[in-house]
Amino acid sequence: MNQTTAPGSVAAEPTRDRGLRHWLGATDHKQIGLLYIGTGLVFFFIAIANALLMRTQLARPGMKLLTPEQYNQVFSMHGTTMVFLFAMPMLIGFANYLVPLQIGARDMAFPRMNALSYWLFAAGGLFLYSSFLFGGALDTGWFSYAPLTLVKYSPHDGVTFWTISLAILGASSILGSVNFIATMLKMRAPGMTLMRMPMFSVATFVNSFLILFAFPSLTAAIAMLYLDRRYGTAFFNPDKGGDPLVWQHLFWFFGHPEVYILILPAFGMVSEVVPVFSRKPLFGRTSMIVMIGVIGFFGFAVWAHHMFATGLPTMFNSIMAATSMLIAIPTGVKIFNWLATMWGGSLRLKTPLLFCCGMIALFTVGGITGVTLAVVPFDWQVTDTYYVVAHFHNVLIAGTVFGVFAGFYYWFPKMSGRLLDERLGKWHFWLILVGFLVTFMPMYALGFLGMPRRVSTYASDIGWNTANLISSIGGYVIATSLVIFLVNVLRSRRRGVVAGDNPWEAWTLEWATSSPPPHGNFASLPPVSGSRPLWDLQHASSETDADDVSPAAPSAAAAPEPGEHTTVVPVFAALAVTLMATGLLWSLVLTALGFVALLVVMAVWTSPRHPWPGVPAIPGERFTASGVATLAFIGSESVFFISLIFAAVHLRLHVGPLDAGRDLDIVLPTINTAILVLSGITAHYGLARYRQDRARASLMHVGFTIALGIAFLCGQAWEYTHMGFGLADGMVGSTFYTLTGFHGMHVAAGILALLYLFVRVRRDAARGPAAAPQQALGFAESATFYWHFVDAVWVAVFVVVYLL
Repeated sequence: MNQTTAPGSVAAEPTRDRGLRHWLGATDHKQIGLLYIGTGLVFFFIAIANALLMRTQLARPGMKLLTPEQYNQVFSMHGTTMVFLFAMPMLIGFANYLVPLQIGARDMAFPRMNALSYWLFAAGGLFLYSSFLFGGALDTGWFSYAPLTLVKYSPHDGVTFWTISLAILGASSILGSVNFIATMLKMRAPGMTLMRMPMFSVATFVNSFLILFAFPSLTAAIAMLYLDRRYGTAFFNPDKGGDPLVWQHLFWFFGHPEVYILILPAFGMVSEVVPVFSRKPLFGRTSMIVMIGVIGFFGFAVWAHHMFATGLPTMFNSIMAATSMLIAIPTGVKIFNWLATMWGGSLRLKTPLLFCCGMIALFTVGGITGVTLAVVPFDWQVTDTYYVVAHFHNVLIAGTVFGVFAGFYYWFPKMSGRLLDERLGKWHFWLILVGFLVTFMPMYALGFLGMPRRVSTYASDIGWNTANLISSIGGYVIATSLVIFLVNVLRSRRRGVVAGDNPWEAWTLEWATSSPPPHGNFASLPPVSGSRPLWDLQHASSETDADDVSPAAPSAAAAPEPGEHTTVVPVFAALAVTLMATGLLWSLVLTALGFVALLVVMAVWTSPRHPWPGVPAIPGERFTASGVATLAFIGSESVFFISLIFAAVHLRLHVGPLDAGRDLDIVLPTINTAILVLSGITAHYGLARYRQDRARASLMHVGFTIALGIAFLCGQAWEYTHMGFGLADGMVGSTFYTLTGFHGMHVAAGILALLYLFVRVRRDAARGPAAAPQQALGFAESATFYWHFVDAVWVAVFVVVYLL
């Protein structure tokens, strides 16, 4: 076992105080990763406690541990917690810690935004669970089908808490994805091409795009649900002409890609572990990368196989069935690649590889049962039964959780400097494997026997007793295995065997620095000429005198910073968002106060004492890191508006009598359209002049853009006060105010960004020509690109709202 210092590593930092302020102000990607992982584990054990309550309630017929109302809340919060508060944050935590190390970067592209992503996640989770203190938690399941989520059927605030917390969690995930994309596109070490990135980084890269394009559909759906519950709009209310089916389309357009959001990084983890413990390169590495991309693409094309029982057209169901079966092909390729890698390899059956083998075996079963659900007649028979529950857990527990545990045992030495105990690790593996089989295999039988999901009890004479008892026993076996895991982590963190820098003799860059890595990660990097840089370096050393082989010189991406920067500004930003969220529940005054607080925090964030956000501009490159991040964010926001427009078009095609004869005047909107188009032209020339180092000319164009944006909002405000109908007045009122209102919010955000740009450019211009060139190019790109997006969205909104 190699425990020497790897080439290019630096000595580990001395032990220092890791007090509360240190963690509150953390911006280092490794600390943020550990915060994600630790918080995700806390929510994981909460979700397991919820699961044990459910399995205890169902162990025997007629149990009274939970009332039906309590049971509804427990299973709803269990699903929401596992998906949004454990699986996603845990994978994002590993990505935060590892991706910069694996690509040879010193940190994420936007460290403070990275910290904000975490604190928004923590705030969203706490906000969700605070609902237990205010009348009750979510009780409609984690996918909350309308119209059961309307006030009429769920009168307490649990659903409203859920919609707001998911909006916060979605913002956290989208900010994180934007950061990952900018980091991997702009901060890779010399020689580290996209195809040479380690498989976990490749999976995270693809996963970031899935999050960007999937989450906005859910955001649009929960925004409309919030308006239905809070302000009486008509989107999902059949009594007002709404259509609950719109919720299912929007939710599952997020929901099925979400399955791959939860599984692709786990695939990346397995693809890192299997080659190292087989002592062979990954078989078919290029095909594996292609298949990960194919899975990501097809993940958006199969959403409606969750809706076979809703009466959709037969042709549409057939298309969804075909694509659902087709996606099994790239999944099968990955299984084959892992098995071919192990075949003939020098296997080391350590705990990480055991979890990989368990994942491969169990996930294959889950994949096969998923293909059965793609057969429409079969799906009709077992939909909403325990067969679906078994399949879902066979995919996500066997896939995500087993993959995460494989990664945890593999990278724990890098994060802590110590090895986890192998004996306890193997006890953990075998107990959770047996517990999984005992828990979920009987559920397939229960599904065939007709047991519906989401029931809190059952009669004793319908043949479900034995299978439910066995399943409940299995749940306690799983819980026991997790207690062993927790003991292993806590004990090994303090008294485990010292790991050294590369205990597994692995080949990727994260093992080329000390364990744990210091701030800045690398003093220098080994040369990168392939997908296994440490193996390449070792191989070169075996053919030449080791003294003649020196690591590459430090690069701009890898050079450590002189000191670690901490700031509590992201914490206060998350607190301000939480105050706004609280106001959305009870009082818009609180929302306004939260918004003012957020503006104050952002003023501190962007004060001249702080550097410009993002990575410095590199001469000759087309876009800065800030520009790349903004383009990614614009792609995500585009899906949000496409989702709102889809809902509006679908619903207004089915307008009821309440909306008959209602027409909208288009004179003022046409003038507003001309104003916004003109502002896009001035914004374009503002950026062009800045790129030409003509800061004063740029100021003039940016100022005109701001003035035109304000004129647009004034015109929209005048229109609102003279419409003659309100937000809750039928489908036209609901769609009109929602589409134009959300667009108006984006215009206001764009004006604030342009105002900030104007102030900073004016300040730099006052210092003379030498102060302005390129210093703010990243933010100038971001503000301009975003303003062009606002213009384009308005054209689509104008057509849908006023012309159709």
